[in-house]
Amino acid sequence: MSLHNDERGISVIIGTLMLILITIIAASGLALMVSGMQKEAMERESHLAAVESENLRIISIDPAGNSTHWHLVNATIMNINTDDSHITAISLNGMHAMNYRAEDASGNLDCYREYPVIYNFKKRVMIPAAGSKEICLNFTEQIVIESNESVDVLGWANNSENYTYPLPNHPRVAYPYALYPDMDCDETVYNVTDGGNVTNQHGNYTLDETTGNITLIGTAFGGSMTNTSSYNITYTTRFDTFASSLQVRKNEPVTIEVITSLINIFKQTFMPPVPLAEVQFEIERVVDSNGSVSYRDYLILDASDSFDPDDGSITEYRWAVWDNSLEIYYYNLTGMKVRPVKLNLTTAHNIEIDLEVRDDTGMVSRLSQRCGNVTIP
Repeated sequence: MSLHNDERGISVIIGTLMLILITIIAASGLALMVSGMQKEAMERESHLAAVESENLRIISIDPAGNSTHWHLVNATIMNINTDDSHITAISLNGMHAMNYRAEDASGNLDCYREYPVIYNFKKRVMIPAAGSKEICLNFTEQIVIESNESVDVLGWANNSENYTYPLPNHPRVAYPYALYPDMDCDETVYNVTDGGNVTNQHGNYTLDETTGNITLIGTAFGGSMTNTSSYNITYTTRFDTFASSLQVRKNEPVTIEVITSLINIFKQTFMPPVPLAEVQFEIERVVDSNGSVSYRDYLILDASDSFDPDDGSITEYRWAVWDNSLEIYYYNLTGMKVRPVKLNLTTAHNIEIDLEVRDDTGMVSRLSQRCGNVTIP
């Protein structure tokens, strides 16, 4: 009986089992913790490898503007990597672009639902692996997009009641509010049946700028639109490109800086080429049909000393020539060394000569903007 009621052995067994169970749980927890740490370490190493291998090159720019300033710059960005890259931000001469567009390698704008894609901090442009994109930066004007569509009133059964209709081609279908809260859109509704007259918005309809839904106001609420008329609507959508207008002179460097989603920064400065012009006076012997000999002066314009400070090459030379303020050539005389045959030195006076050169990255510079035209009294 004493052995039958002795539970000390059972207690020892239970204690041993509990100790084993605790040990197993601790070992499992430790294994899970180690596995989690190993996973985090592997993910960190993979991220660091991705950061280190990312390699973008801003290979060229294509600026456009007037005679003194650039108004826009298209920058071609090459992805020298086997993985796609996403651009978080892009800046020009230290000013970040708020909105911009992009073209593919064929020169076609990226589009979505027949609208050009507008890229910004939230909507990021993707540079494909081993491919390129041309980023379009317009820094003197807004991006303006025109579009239109017909208003469907067939579902409006009762003219006395309000009718809400989601416009399928409203800019919000391509530019949702979450990504483009600062988009500015003006709408105009035309009554096609009534000769295309503009329908006054006040009291006739409301338009939700967040969703792109239009609500036609019923006659019971003072509206005058009906389901027996046809209506068209036009949109003018605007996006700010920079916080303020950017002034970039043609004789100034252009610096493009790109920040990717991996927080890599790629930067390239494009220096304008240096135009240098030399004017040489030459004399030629002329024999007419009667055998008479005369001598005639002429000019040779030489730009061979022009150079690109970026260690690139000059790809285009264009000359302008004026005779006593009369335009003889206006940058349509091309070549590194040319003879302006339209210029008659016998009668010419107060000659002015300008030279424009373009380098292999697209930068342009004029002699008149650096040191002034060459003048010959």
